[in-house]
Amino acid sequence: DIALSSLTHGTVAPRTESELVAEVAGRVVSVNPNLVSGGFFSAGEELLQIEPLDYALALEQARAGVAQAESDLANARRAATRQDSLGERKLTSAAQQDDAVNRLRIAEATLRSAQAQLSRAERDLARTRILAPYEGRVRSERVDIGQFVNRGSTIATIYATDYAEVKLPINDEELAFLDLPLGPVTDSTPATPGTG
Repeated sequence: DIALSSLTHGTVAPRTESELVAEVAGRVVSVNPNLVSGGFFSAGEELLQIEPLDYALALEQARAGVAQAESDLANARRAATRQDSLGERKLTSAAQQDDAVNRLRIAEATLRSAQAQLSRAERDLARTRILAPYEGRVRSERVDIGQFVNRGSTIATIYATDYAEVKLPINDEELAFLDLPLGPVTDSTPATPGTG
């Protein structure tokens, strides 16, 4: 056996690289000490926190909005039931019954809108904490404590350390030294009759 060598130069690149972006606006109140160029972090580790007070208040307002909408819906249901009962005994007009049904539909829609606002407020509060999506390393960071960040601002560039790719150019003359397929790779095993 003869060992043949080939000299080449390439670049090691991470398979996964991401830009961390702020999904809410606010002042940065804490920064992980590892959020520096070259710093390592674990998956799920908190890298940065944006001041949550405004988002916590918005969440409480959304909860109050849901509670009010639920109360309005309960009142509208009772009023609609009362109008139906009076209508069966011919003690109310069709217009009053229609108004009661309309108020019930408006109350149902208002509750759905309040629930959507509550869901948005919960998501915004959770987004004040920026967590590492995977185990990796910081390529560069662009924020510091006390800085105000806007929604969509890039906070840092990170990459995963689980896999790396190395692209190495090889001269055509030296390509024959490597045991690499030069065409499309296909399964050359013939199919056995009677099998899928």
